[in-house]
Amino acid sequence: MRWQDTVISIAQLCFVLAMLPSIRSNDKPAAATSIMNVVLVCTIAASLLSLKLWFSAVTALAIAATWALLAVQKVKLDKK
Repeated sequence: MRWQDTVISIAQLCFVLAMLPSIRSNDKPAAATSIMNVVLVCTIAASLLSLKLWFSAVTALAIAATWALLAVQKVKLDKK
């Protein structure tokens, strides 16, 4: 494993943890913001995969999943 993979993975895990309060809160970012972040982070994950930074790619996908969850939550809130 490359040291860069470790550093990027740890930083990205911190991003996931930092997003937990937003997931639990009633206040959500705009759905368009969340969807754009999903697309961009998935693009980053693909780039990380091409560099064989496996853990970084997985943690990037975890970030994308949290943004996707926020998007779904926002859409559901807006429908109420």
